[in-house]
Amino acid sequence: MERSLKWLDHLFQRKFHPNPAVHTLYRAERTVDPKIEEIISLLPKMAEAIQQGGAYLYEKVLKDQIEVYDTRFGSNVSAQIDDSKKAVLTRKLTCLMLVSFFNELSEIYPDSPFPSSLTDALHFEIYQTLPGKESFIDYLTYQNPNFEDPRMAPAFKFGNDVAEILETLDLSFSIMVSQQSSLIRDISKKLTRLVLFNEPIEAAPSSQ
Repeated sequence: MERSLKWLDHLFQRKFHPNPAVHTLYRAERTVDPKIEEIISLLPKMAEAIQQGGAYLYEKVLKDQIEVYDTRFGSNVSAQIDDSKKAVLTRKLTCLMLVSFFNELSEIYPDSPFPSSLTDALHFEIYQTLPGKESFIDYLTYQNPNFEDPRMAPAFKFGNDVAEILETLDLSFSIMVSQQSSLIRDISKKLTRLVLFNEPIEAAPSSQ
């Protein structure tokens, strides 16, 4: 009897995790394979990579494209970006990066709860809160009947979100921003493969 109680005590200890999304995953799944355990252990490193990558992508992709737009059309959109708006824009960009992380895991674990749980857990590692309103979940669930390919919907939403934040009604602006989503997605995928699978990053494609 004492041995059984020790086994139960060990079971409950194992299933506790300070990240609530991981804790929920442990409670829901009887077994977690070694690779999932490894990914869980790498979540803090992945969060750091996403944060650094997001800051880089903001400066080298989003900010750069907004300045190109200003030069081309004689506008002054970039002047509207203060520290508060920069933080909001970077968070929207991070939403796309988290969607890429989710999609990458979904290819490896299709029809599984792991991609959703681990992306929630990564969100917690970045922001110390579980995803809620205006998170990457909005991008995953966003639908637009005008697109035959549903994968285009997050890019479209990203362009519209950035245009709304910067109070820019010009359709060409939101389209320009949307077009950067493929680059953001590609770099996010490379970061995910580097951290989780130790795959070297090739030279990133240049922004057009």
